[in-house]
Amino acid sequence: MPMLMLQCKTCGEVFPGLYVPEGSTDDFKATATNSDTTHISSRKHSNEYVTIDYMDWS
Repeated sequence: MPMLMLQCKTCGEVFPGLYVPEGSTDDFKATATNSDTTHISSRKHSNEYVTIDYMDWS
């Protein structure tokens, strides 16, 4: 299952943002990454993310 990663905008930590089903389209990924825009890193930094912030490291 591909994983879209995020990089914390505060400290630069890279952490898992979203798992997407195998064979997902770009449209699905755009919809999924816009549905929940707030993520918290392990260092408790809360940031808003948009589709272009997600990195596909699969």
